[in-house]
Amino acid sequence: MKKEALWHILFWIIYTAIFTFVEGGYSNNFDISFYIELGFLPFRLSVAYLNYFWLLPRFLLNRNIVQYIFYTLICIAIAGFLHRSFMYFYLNEILFPNWNQESFPIAYKLLQSSVIITSPMIFLIGLVVIKRWVSSERKAEQFENEKIKAELDYLRSQINPHFFFNTLNTLYGLSLKKSEKTPEVVMKLSELMSYVLYDSDKDSVLLTEEIDQMERYISLEQIRYENRFHTEIEVTGDPEFFRIPPLILLPFLENSFKHGVNKSSKDGWISIRINVSQNTLMVSIKNKIFGLADQSNTGRNGLGIFNVQKRLSLIYPQKHSLLCEEQDGMFVVELTIQNEK
Repeated sequence: MKKEALWHILFWIIYTAIFTFVEGGYSNNFDISFYIELGFLPFRLSVAYLNYFWLLPRFLLNRNIVQYIFYTLICIAIAGFLHRSFMYFYLNEILFPNWNQESFPIAYKLLQSSVIITSPMIFLIGLVVIKRWVSSERKAEQFENEKIKAELDYLRSQINPHFFFNTLNTLYGLSLKKSEKTPEVVMKLSELMSYVLYDSDKDSVLLTEEIDQMERYISLEQIRYENRFHTEIEVTGDPEFFRIPPLILLPFLENSFKHGVNKSSKDGWISIRINVSQNTLMVSIKNKIFGLADQSNTGRNGLGIFNVQKRLSLIYPQKHSLLCEEQDGMFVVELTIQNEK
């Protein structure tokens, strides 16, 4: 508040000085120009701050424009009349003792006084309106950021139960068979759950961390399907320093296993290519399709991919591309992410 008051005082000092020099430049008498400006000052202050503290917040900012204009014009007219009276009956006799003053009042003199008094008020109103506009823009931006964060949190909360459901099914199947591989699966599942539970709330993780979880998931599924499929994963470039949101790639891999591996067949396959080049991540995931399953749906089987699409659109607007489609008996995911430096 104190800082704002100092800015207002500085504004009036500068404003008065400028008009003193402008008027003094025409009359070549800066002393008289200064006193004339001082004569205007109390009326300018009255009109400006009556507007600033009362008319502006009560009427204009509440969109009562007609009332605002009406009361503002009344204030200006009264201030113009009082200033003209002050000049006629007092100040002119001191500054111009030999001047034969015209009769009072004269309409154009009243209008002239009103216009001169109004000029700083218009400037202050402009500043207030700009300040309020900037504040509104910031609030709107903050609201949008909070909305995006809330939506991202919601999408992450959907991913976690979905992922748990699919991985726990693996453990359940092995436990029914009393498989000796159950402890190994429990360990791998524990590592995956730790990632999902504790890292999914982070804004970003290293790409290598996501790749590690993908490899754990592949190892777990190899145990589940007893190696009845072929998987290859190739990583090129420099993934050690590239960061991505957690659980961005895993749902695509999970989807590939759902539709690219068949329990009754040994010819299923999944191909994964990951490349990091010049701050750009390119991911290609392909799998053979068994049957006529629709992988683009947003139901139970497609929930993970649908959520990833939503997250990408929120986190990387205009900085990512995603292709998910069927091509010649295989399902193809092509993802490109451009990270800002």
